[in-house]
Amino acid sequence: MRTDRRARGGRLGAAGRGRAALGGALALGAWALGSAAVAAVAALPGSPLQPLQPPGTRPGGPFRWLADALGLDALRGGALVGVGLAAVALAVLGFLLALRAAWRGEVGARAVLGLAVLAHLALLTLPLLFSRDVYSYGMYGRIAAVHGANPYVAVPADFPEDPLFGLVGPRWIGTPAVYGPLFTLISAGVARAAGSVGGLVLAFRTLAVASSLATAFAAAALARRVRPGRVAFAAAAVGLNPVVLFQSAGSGHNDLLVALAVALAALLALGGRSLPAAAVLALGTGVKATAAVPLLLLAAWEAGRRPAGRRLRGLVAHLGLAAAVWLAAALPFLQARDPSLGMLELATHEGWLAPSRFVRRIFGALAGALLGGGAEAAVGFLVRVAFAAALVLSLALLVRGAARRAPRGQAREAVAAWGWGLLLLMLLGPVLLPWYVTWALPLAALLPPAARRALLGTSVALALSQFAAEPARLPWAYDANLLFGHYVVTPVVAVLLVLLLRDLRRRLRDGAPLDDAPERLPAQADRR
Repeated sequence: MRTDRRARGGRLGAAGRGRAALGGALALGAWALGSAAVAAVAALPGSPLQPLQPPGTRPGGPFRWLADALGLDALRGGALVGVGLAAVALAVLGFLLALRAAWRGEVGARAVLGLAVLAHLALLTLPLLFSRDVYSYGMYGRIAAVHGANPYVAVPADFPEDPLFGLVGPRWIGTPAVYGPLFTLISAGVARAAGSVGGLVLAFRTLAVASSLATAFAAAALARRVRPGRVAFAAAAVGLNPVVLFQSAGSGHNDLLVALAVALAALLALGGRSLPAAAVLALGTGVKATAAVPLLLLAAWEAGRRPAGRRLRGLVAHLGLAAAVWLAAALPFLQARDPSLGMLELATHEGWLAPSRFVRRIFGALAGALLGGGAEAAVGFLVRVAFAAALVLSLALLVRGAARRAPRGQAREAVAAWGWGLLLLMLLGPVLLPWYVTWALPLAALLPPAARRALLGTSVALALSQFAAEPARLPWAYDANLLFGHYVVTPVVAVLLVLLLRDLRRRLRDGAPLDDAPERLPAQADRR
């Protein structure tokens, strides 16, 4: 009888494994189908998923052939927009199925990373997607390398004869550079090397694709070190994510360099190499100021874990090294007119998907209806100040909490705190764009449920936020896209923000861990 039970259990186990393997294969198939659908729509001439393209661009390659074979080339106007939106929704659904399969262990890390490599290589056969930002990157690089001016002072409008000028987004024509000095140096190098506008765009997209792939592998390595059961999940959260593939890598965004810096610094920090981690985060800050948040948290943690008399020394060592690295890149651009190198300019911007903008519009409209136009402006100003204060206060409490936990905490909790900080910056800041979600995605496997849901939920919402990239091509579709973003996507993100803040407040108050570990109060931990 005992032998029969063992045999029956073995057969049931084999059957269960077979069902899991089939479920995983179907999930990855759904992801591949959705991703191919988006790529086919994106490959069409005049696709709603494309921004303005350089003159002479002719989409081709395997996905253009697929689109023609499916008859998509016959679609126009609203029909094409509808098919594009359906393709994006299918890609998001496929991603969620693949992510669930990875979480449940139904697919392996090798399969996920293999598909991620194929998907990223396929991106290079597509035209530029969703955003014109890459033209701004190139324009600022050309201002420095070709025109011999300082891009933190000069603006694209000063060089109307430049071949990139007509491609730069209208909002950025009169705006100096707002990116970090290291990235401006990179942009200048690309501008020198590129022989054409198309070559320049390809160079930035190749850099983004390579950074995205490296981040996916680094996220898998990070999970293997601290959460071995989540390696496939960590790889899928980055490498199979449509907001990473199409709206970040496919559009050539430099945010993927920040994500790579965060992932590599996390690996170094987990290995006890905090100073090299600070240097890598300083390089990330040289691309975008975003990386200053995990840098500050790293410095606070390392200072907190030292004896009282040596904490200041530890803080100065990490922040001093980071400042030296950043300053080395900034020296060619320092001047008195804008010593912040674009940060003051960036602080005046407001993004169309930011929760702060949604709250400002709602309460401002109510105040205006009840009290007049002056009240609307005053309420709008107060909302912006309130969100800025909430961001500063939340980050300050997180830094203090990290420093207090450091003497008894583990490195994985310190790294998880970076994810919390990046989420706070993304959701409480005045600008929210789809590619911003890449900052924290490498840390998804370390985060506790509320933070993980906020991160992945925001990534899904932002993946659905764009289905008409160019206002001049289909104005009605672009307006509908804005309304959908304002009043569907942003409220969802705002709810996720509230849940995130509530859970963070509880964890900081109760001493619960910031990473996804069993929650024990400090007193309980001491008794064990």
